[in-house]
Amino acid sequence: MEIFECIDTRKTIRKYSDYVPTDDEIKRIINSARLAPAAMNTQNWKFLAVFNKDIKHKMAQAVLDKYDEITSGIDEETARAVSSYKAHSTFFETAPVIIVCIEIKAPSFMGGVLEMAKYTQNEIANMRPDSYLLSMGGAVENMALSAHALGLSSCWMVAPVLAHGEFKKILNLGEDDKIVTILTIGKPYANNPNRAPKKPLEEVMEIVK
Repeated sequence: MEIFECIDTRKTIRKYSDYVPTDDEIKRIINSARLAPAAMNTQNWKFLAVFNKDIKHKMAQAVLDKYDEITSGIDEETARAVSSYKAHSTFFETAPVIIVCIEIKAPSFMGGVLEMAKYTQNEIANMRPDSYLLSMGGAVENMALSAHALGLSSCWMVAPVLAHGEFKKILNLGEDDKIVTILTIGKPYANNPNRAPKKPLEEVMEIVK
């Protein structure tokens, strides 16, 4: 697929057919992540492709349990609103494959320099956005586009990371491993829905000469 066609036609898909992507397809998708730009070329990332239904079920249950834990400490009206997020946070269980995107702890040289220069954490956050997280975003976008180019679909999910601690236990991850996001992968179920509307270019772009 030509690159601009791929970008222009990619859609977020949350419901999938029974088709299970092949190992080769998943390797091709994750290889695209490997080739993404990385801050200082650190490449401090790992991508875990989970096919196992029992593991996905345990992860989904961990998310539900986390929501129950959260809502137990807030007022009833807010708890009802929060509970409405449950289905949007656990549908990954029905995806044929999920790719768990993991950032491996790495020191930031300039972050350390700015701390040494006695800038506050708030000032540092404004001066130096999280470059490792930005790198991970590029890797995830590469995977979403590669999946689309292969005739597959994806959904980039952050909400399930509420159960980060529980996920680490389920997946036997290391202490310094940080789950950043989950990407679902599969073929769309039935008819492919319309793409969610995007703001017009004129609203989000300004040319400065």
